[in-house]
Amino acid sequence: MRASRLILPPPTHAGLALQRYLKQHDEDHSSAKKLLDHIAQSQVPEVYRHAFTRWRETLKDGVWLEATTRTPLAIGLGNSSPIENGLTIHHTYGVPYLPGSALKGLLQRVAERFGLNEAEKAVLLGKGPDPKRKTQGNAAYLVYWDGWLEPTSTQPFQLDVITVHHRDYYGKKGAVWPTDFDDPNPVAFLSVKPGVKFHIPISCPAQDAQDWPYKAAELLAWGLENLGLGGKTNAGYGYFTVKLPERPKSESELGQEMLESYRRRIEGIKPNNERGELDFFLRELADKPPAMRKPVLEAIKKHLQDWRIWKLSNPQHAKIQEMLDQ
Repeated sequence: MRASRLILPPPTHAGLALQRYLKQHDEDHSSAKKLLDHIAQSQVPEVYRHAFTRWRETLKDGVWLEATTRTPLAIGLGNSSPIENGLTIHHTYGVPYLPGSALKGLLQRVAERFGLNEAEKAVLLGKGPDPKRKTQGNAAYLVYWDGWLEPTSTQPFQLDVITVHHRDYYGKKGAVWPTDFDDPNPVAFLSVKPGVKFHIPISCPAQDAQDWPYKAAELLAWGLENLGLGGKTNAGYGYFTVKLPERPKSESELGQEMLESYRRRIEGIKPNNERGELDFFLRELADKPPAMRKPVLEAIKKHLQDWRIWKLSNPQHAKIQEMLDQ
């Protein structure tokens, strides 16, 4: 038997070891199994932790999900590999990661399950070009970044086995019949352990559309927990437990809260104190965003209309209407 591995010890970089270390297969695949055993024991390099800190700081304005593998993860099984199955490994740092393209593909499946309309899909997933209408497509209004490994992780890989029971049937493309007398053929491959955490950011360049990343995060979390990611999901691989970020209150929700705090004061506006009270509210609401101050202004307007004293010839009433129209 010729040497099937390089003379040098395997490198600590998991991707480099998987792609370049094995020279050829021996008959019993023992060299491949030893190599996978070595990779399964590999640690997350220190340089990755520094890179993760810089990456997190760069995307600090994004919406972040924490996804922890509940079952083994086999993503990138079809990637080219000297062994029979591949795995998605970061080219620079040699750690597993979740490609943004795979996450966006999973979101596409979730969007179909939830029956989102075309406008919602265009925002979340983009839209292809339409040659008939001569319109260009777009790549979505959101950016789905790769999911990076939690930097404090240790030994994220594990040695896994898939057992083929009809080797000749599959290997000879159906030229021979499978039988119950065929010998099982265990094939070793790498997967990601259960309990490994990934951080997934979603960002939106538009400042006035920050609700959409949270909507995408909720849909993606459902997909990761219920549809799975990567290969062999029918065999139980690729399922996660997801921690969603706390969703900040929208301006309209804050406006409703402000209305409740002012409701008694608005109901107390009478003809004899109207001028002073409207001066107070106009000062208080002047620097508030239009969506936030709208509920209070609408309540004041309705109160004045109920009293039949609402007139746009009144400068204060005209100012309230002007602020409502903004």
